[in-house]
Amino acid sequence: MAANKKKIIILCTMVVLLIASGFLNYYLTNNTPVDTGDNDTGVASWVTMAKSQRQMRRNEEMAFYDAIINSETTTAEAKQAAEAAKLQIINNIEIETNVETYVMGKGHQAAVVTCSTNSINVVVVDNDLTGTEVSVIKNYIIGNTDYKLNQIYITPYTV
Repeated sequence: MAANKKKIIILCTMVVLLIASGFLNYYLTNNTPVDTGDNDTGVASWVTMAKSQRQMRRNEEMAFYDAIINSETTTAEAKQAAEAAKLQIINNIEIETNVETYVMGKGHQAAVVTCSTNSINVVVVDNDLTGTEVSVIKNYIIGNTDYKLNQIYITPYTV
């Protein structure tokens, strides 16, 4: 009976997280600020929305892996795979934060970085992103991560 209660609790938690993420997604996409001509506000809200969606997706993934790890019916191999996936997410968080900080330290208005196992995507808020600046960012990523040149995608977000 205790195993069923744990399953019910996990399922209810997942449903609550799903409802919360749906509400936040609806709220964030339908309550975009009116463009007042101030590009800084539009950029700030875009960056905030992108990072919030990334965090929401990450929270859902972590909850999913926690449910696998905490389940009594999960095999040892599945638990080990879930723990490895959680560690990868934590590693990606560190890489994303470091690259965003580096890009902003180079004088760019903002950046949103998203890591996966096969690629890293960097959106740099800059109207005049030059090839040299892209190369500098790519060199930083290659020097501080395991990503190869063909796995790095840098896109300017123009205001």
